[in-house]
Amino acid sequence: MTPTRLVFLSTPDQPWPCLTISEAGAVLQRGVLQPDAAPPETPVIDRLVVPGADVVARWLDLPDRNDRQARSAVAFLLQDDIADEGGDLHISVGGSDAGGQRLAAITSVSRVQGWLDAAAARGVYPVSITPDYLMLRPDDEGRTIVAGFGDMLAVRGQGLAFAAERTLAEAVLGDRPRRMLALGELEPMLTRAAVSPEINLLQGVFGPRSEQPAVGNVRRMVILALVLLASPVVLSVARIGVDLIAAQQAESRSIAGARAVWPRAIPAGSDIETVRTKLAEQQTADRFADLSADLFTAIERTPGAQIDSLVYGPAGLNVGLSYGNYSDMDQLIAAGGRVGLLITADSTVTEGGRITSDISVRRQP
Repeated sequence: MTPTRLVFLSTPDQPWPCLTISEAGAVLQRGVLQPDAAPPETPVIDRLVVPGADVVARWLDLPDRNDRQARSAVAFLLQDDIADEGGDLHISVGGSDAGGQRLAAITSVSRVQGWLDAAAARGVYPVSITPDYLMLRPDDEGRTIVAGFGDMLAVRGQGLAFAAERTLAEAVLGDRPRRMLALGELEPMLTRAAVSPEINLLQGVFGPRSEQPAVGNVRRMVILALVLLASPVVLSVARIGVDLIAAQQAESRSIAGARAVWPRAIPAGSDIETVRTKLAEQQTADRFADLSADLFTAIERTPGAQIDSLVYGPAGLNVGLSYGNYSDMDQLIAAGGRVGLLITADSTVTEGGRITSDISVRRQP
């Protein structure tokens, strides 16, 4: 099996510590990467650990949908708390905790690109990027875990994760019960986290071309099966070779397939009409989520624009938008076009130094 190389990013002129780890979590080699490091002699899976001071972590109540929609929800929820100049915001999401909240990590696109460029200069092409404090694991006894990474302290507790200079970290921690990890305790924790990092910042523009969950493929297959069942032409052809019992069996399999995908939405004993209704509702929800996700992406790239209201209808989104300059609307329309949206300003009002428009957002034909 290919071993994992855990690489700890540091400044460009400094050696970077690294650990080579077996699939079972055993340390095979400890070393450093110099600025002119040669490629490894044997293949490795690179995972990059970056300074946590450059990444903000939050636990949020997010919709249990795909990662792209969850990232858009984070941008909307935190728009008043995060200064994003120039649409450089980069958001990643992880799994849910025991309380049902989902981990979100916020940094900038330019910073992630800088990490990738610096890593590539040393022959490191990571499959994941994780901030150092999220390589730590909460203590079973409820204490906050603290570890040193260079001049910074990484802190991890229940619903708490950050990295800062020692004095600032101590001020934030106050009298919170804590456990400072020695190097001998830190290394085993890092090797366990390397097998399955809690979050991977290589999402969105840095992620795979398709980040849809596998269930999406199953859903499309179920929809296709139901479309076939609903088609009188196909049914009339099917009657040539199959009898009524076979058709009923096919319908039952389609219902069972739909229940496998949405067990809570489609209860046992549902008939085919109920399934079709639920599918129509699901498709409507998906259209809203996809449209709003693309709209948030366009707004991220339009400095100064802010959503005041958002209503979904059969034709698309109707949005109340405020912004600072008339050129912002042209920028938003262009940004929307790049993600397949047709954005139209229906009315515009200027009050004080702020411009407000009612816009319609549709999918490009």
